[in-house]
Amino acid sequence: MVPIRPEAEQKLRAGFQRRVDRQAGRYVEQLTHAEQLAVRLECGQVVGVFSGQAGGGVRRGAYLVALLPLAAIPVLIAGAAVGVPGMVPLLAVTPFIIGAWFGFTMWRWREPKRRVWFYAFAQGCAFLDGPQADAVIMRWSEVTEVGEVWTNVYDVSAEESRPTLTAYRLACAGGRTCEISRSLENVRDPYPGVGPLLRGLMPADVGTTMPKFPSLDEVIAAYAGKPGPR
Repeated sequence: MVPIRPEAEQKLRAGFQRRVDRQAGRYVEQLTHAEQLAVRLECGQVVGVFSGQAGGGVRRGAYLVALLPLAAIPVLIAGAAVGVPGMVPLLAVTPFIIGAWFGFTMWRWREPKRRVWFYAFAQGCAFLDGPQADAVIMRWSEVTEVGEVWTNVYDVSAEESRPTLTAYRLACAGGRTCEISRSLENVRDPYPGVGPLLRGLMPADVGTTMPKFPSLDEVIAAYAGKPGPR
């Protein structure tokens, strides 16, 4: 394999660095906040700033409320059978009423989406569940157990639900816990999720010029430890 020329390598590195700088420019406020928090808490240098969307799901009990009108169907059928006036027309429009009520309930009971942040430091971490939320602070030395959260996720290719590792649960001796979703991405990474794939497709010499930022899995493994009690 022909090695990459120094001039070409320099141009590649400069191009990658421009992408990194543009990516960091989108999150100046959060990156600065993480640096300030690290200094104030004396948690060492910032290892990574991660972000993602949370919420958007339906609250518990929503389906029960949405399906309540179904309980009226036997009454309507019985009323129509004995000739109660107005029951037959009402029974005819019942599916439309139930559909409208179901849609309204799902919309009304849906949790609003919010952006969450996870700051990883050399000696601890901070989790912010929403823009106005107070930071939940944990030091890595306080973590007594790293738990895995598995969720049944529908696999389109297999056409079935399969258990998938979706989050980590960090527990402290005082009983505090913090659940960190694996969907959070490093905001400094201009190629989130596809960086390793791109490096694997590139020639080795070219792949080494591509900047690498730690993923959430790597941070948890390196600082919190492997799943299980510590």
